[in-house]
Amino acid sequence: MVSRVYTPLIPAYPRSQGVGNGRGPVSSATDEQTAVAQGNANDTNRPSAGLQAVQFDRSQKIPLDAVIHDFKNTMTALGADEQTRSEVAAYLNVVRLQAAKDQPEVPFIKQTLRTAANSLDQFIGKALGQPSKVVKEWVDALLMQDIDYHADLPPVETGAEGNGKPNNEEVKFAANATENDANSDPAQAVPDDTKGLSAAAKTQLKTLIEDAKTSQQADNSADANQKLQQVLDLLSNQDRPDLEGKVWQLKGRFADQSGQWEEAVSCFEQAANRFEAASLPQKQANSLHAMASILEERGQLDKAQAAYQQVVELDTQYGDAKAQLRSLNDLGSLYLHRGDAAQATQTLQQAAQLMQNQPVPPQVQSDILSNLGAAQRKAQDFTQAIQSYQQSLKTAREAKDRSRYTSTLQQLASLFVEANQPDQAMKALQRLKSLGQSA
Repeated sequence: MVSRVYTPLIPAYPRSQGVGNGRGPVSSATDEQTAVAQGNANDTNRPSAGLQAVQFDRSQKIPLDAVIHDFKNTMTALGADEQTRSEVAAYLNVVRLQAAKDQPEVPFIKQTLRTAANSLDQFIGKALGQPSKVVKEWVDALLMQDIDYHADLPPVETGAEGNGKPNNEEVKFAANATENDANSDPAQAVPDDTKGLSAAAKTQLKTLIEDAKTSQQADNSADANQKLQQVLDLLSNQDRPDLEGKVWQLKGRFADQSGQWEEAVSCFEQAANRFEAASLPQKQANSLHAMASILEERGQLDKAQAAYQQVVELDTQYGDAKAQLRSLNDLGSLYLHRGDAAQATQTLQQAAQLMQNQPVPPQVQSDILSNLGAAQRKAQDFTQAIQSYQQSLKTAREAKDRSRYTSTLQQLASLFVEANQPDQAMKALQRLKSLGQSA
């Protein structure tokens, strides 16, 4: 399901904001611990990688799904084999089932997570030729924090954990889109962009949209869709493609939430066409991006690639630097998903070059560099991949972002193993261990 960034009858459907992981060279373990410790006050307990960027205040509980997500990303970063993935997936399914109870057995969940950690440590130990407790110590530190153990998380097919995009779950970066209404209600009342409509039409539109919202929240998607169709009928003679585009966006979002992905794709395509007619290129890009994200998730990679390329073109012509970085990054992710490491590297290098002349937050820099490292690693260009990961580590440290820093170290350790540099891999794992002890 799509979930992501970027108002007047209906806010634009959120643009995708995936997650990247930070990286960068550090002079010494003491410096690392100091830099990360300085960032503890701002630590957001953010999941280390994934399709959604969820940030948590230290006063909030950490959702259990974020913990499970970190397990999946750790498996991906370490390049765990199929047997290890299947084993860990089985343990995580047990956790999901237990969490769905009205009163989850917290000690049982904790023990199961520790058992899953042990499986990953065994995999690391075999790769390095010596025992590992890195994942266990990470889990022990995590379980000392305030976690919400109650969650309705449907089990997944055993062996499916971490089997999505090869080493590119981290290729969706988590740029906080505060410049738009990413978190606003997609069905809020009709605002000021209804100029030119009669008072009666405005009232009717507002009522229908609110009714559609209520129906969708009550899981009555058929009624919600009917209400929105009535809105489109009302707008059909108003010559307002901008408003029609927003209604089609909302229809797409509701369809996506209801699991009707083909309908959602069709609605977002309709929205993009309306915004093109209204000469609103950035809203057109938003709709195309939502469509591309669903198509990619459903394995329709040719269509997803074409849509992402349109988004890049629109952002290059009309967007700001953040929009260009986002679309280049996600197109690079798609190429990596397709196994085209060369195109992924070229696209992500464009993004890396672009951000050199732009005031880009260090978290975004870290994500772009991390994603570039993943592409170079896929291309077997280990030397360049290591450099990209190390630069990403550096920016993550500058941002005092513990989650990005830790996640990158996990990937860097795995890369060192793949590059046949066991000594460097062990150093990275020791740094992870130090971070776990200082948590």
